[in-house]
Amino acid sequence: MMSGRVFERSCAAIGAFLMCIAFLSAPAIAQDRLASFDIDPNKVSISGISSGAFMANQFHIAHSELIMGAGLVAGGLYTCAVWRVDEANKTLDATISRALDRCMFAKAPLEAVDTYARRAEAFAKSAWIDPLDALAGDKVYLFTGRADDVVKPATIARAAEVYRALGVKEDDLKFQEFLDQPPPDGGAGHSWVTDDCCQPCPANQSPYINDCDYDQAEAILRHIYDDLRPKAETLSGRFIEFAQSEFVPDGEAAVNGLNDTGLVYVPKACAEGETCSLHVVLHGCEQSTEVLGDTFYKNIGVNEWADANGIVVLYPQARSVDRATLDAAFPDRIFRNSLAANPNGCWNWWGYAYDERFALKDGVQIGAIHGMIKRIMGSDGE
Repeated sequence: MMSGRVFERSCAAIGAFLMCIAFLSAPAIAQDRLASFDIDPNKVSISGISSGAFMANQFHIAHSELIMGAGLVAGGLYTCAVWRVDEANKTLDATISRALDRCMFAKAPLEAVDTYARRAEAFAKSAWIDPLDALAGDKVYLFTGRADDVVKPATIARAAEVYRALGVKEDDLKFQEFLDQPPPDGGAGHSWVTDDCCQPCPANQSPYINDCDYDQAEAILRHIYDDLRPKAETLSGRFIEFAQSEFVPDGEAAVNGLNDTGLVYVPKACAEGETCSLHVVLHGCEQSTEVLGDTFYKNIGVNEWADANGIVVLYPQARSVDRATLDAAFPDRIFRNSLAANPNGCWNWWGYAYDERFALKDGVQIGAIHGMIKRIMGSDGE
């Protein structure tokens, strides 16, 4: 797949105006290879909701030299599900029960801020993640709804405290607790919040996109990128599908919780060679294309702001991992495979599918997303 800059020159050389229009307006089609565009390396950011927020947080801290801003919606606390670091084997011991009881439902108390911060510092010292001083100057947006029954607000509040402990300045951190009134009179449920879609504001149900008269896409992007032009009323660009398997070891996407196909939204200006920013958006559990089709990535409001402001948007896609898939891949672990499954298509923040480096730079999903970003930037060969 040729880059946006090369494509522009080709169109000019052959005078193929109609060909350019077809590229921009055609519906999304499967691509063999993710394309490259002219991306400003200083304007790469990431956001996510729920499990996507936990992954966005993991990715930001693991790759802080690459990421300049992060938006965490209804989730995100680095290594929250980890109960032990095995220094000898260089692995993380985490469990789904800890993720559920401690990180989501608050049935057990969270660790102290210092515990999470010192763990991250030890990882950086071992070069498992980027040096943490790279977090200085990064913009971080965190959001929790007072009516959220899935991930309790205390987890997001602790995530904000950990960011502060790791050197993110107060002026660069925005912690939005929505709304001021407790439910049932106010408060958002577990959701990506919008100004016009889809469930009532306090809802905690699919598609986990709620109408709260609040444009969260704008809030995240404005905090990260500062000045924004008004959002586009009509999209100028297009969605492009690409194969995710090439970014996973041995091409084994399914067993590692990645869908075969990911998506990228490319505004017209970016396709024509303009230098653009890059923002990665990670859906939550039960929000991938496997479950919702295009509902999530077309209704959260990011594309309209991205289109008007020269931002390419990458939508990696997770998928469910069932017991049968794990039995086929790990026949020697057949009695443990039920505990390593991912039935709801979540991002990996507790070590499912036996990824014991899931929160580090060489975690399978973190590595895959990193590969996608570098490809879009045209620097995957470096």
